[in-house]
Amino acid sequence: MYSKAMTKLIIAIDCDDVIVGSAPYILQHYNTTYGTNLDISDFYSEDLTLWGTTSRAEAIKRVDDYLMTDEYQQLPPFREAIDVARELAKHYELHVVTGRADFLAPATEAMLEQYFPDIFTSVEYTNFFTETPRSKATVCQDIGASILIDDHLHHAKVVAECGVRVLLFGNYSWNQADTLPANIERVESWTDIKKLLIS
Repeated sequence: MYSKAMTKLIIAIDCDDVIVGSAPYILQHYNTTYGTNLDISDFYSEDLTLWGTTSRAEAIKRVDDYLMTDEYQQLPPFREAIDVARELAKHYELHVVTGRADFLAPATEAMLEQYFPDIFTSVEYTNFFTETPRSKATVCQDIGASILIDDHLHHAKVVAECGVRVLLFGNYSWNQADTLPANIERVESWTDIKKLLIS
């Protein structure tokens, strides 16, 4: 059990679709704006015909255009995320490790300051959809994370391979697998996280 004499274990926590439920809003805006019929199961699809373009760069630019809007940048966190993160911070050192790009830093940090004041030690941006992304495995190693909470199976796998325990968050189409690799376990909700990590 954690005591004040011990160093707190470090937990890295993803932002989108873990802290903030953003995928449905991105898809709704995209479909309305570009006349597509994307479903939640298509969210990470590389089939460009679904995105109504022949260019991956154009699809990413279209999404980025929405990410720069007030609507996206003011999406509130899950209520459960606020409550459980506050409890976790009493026992662990928390960091946000997000695939968001650097241009979202001001909005991300404003949201965290509003809803999670004094909860997170740092915010790390990995720029996942850019030409020069940082690996979440590298970031987790750099900050000394013992646990990553993330919704994306790709990130879960690369981080787990480094020996970091991963809690694969949510029951999303993009994180399904018949079997999960070593060091990865599924958590359906923030309630599950609380049960696992707080005695």
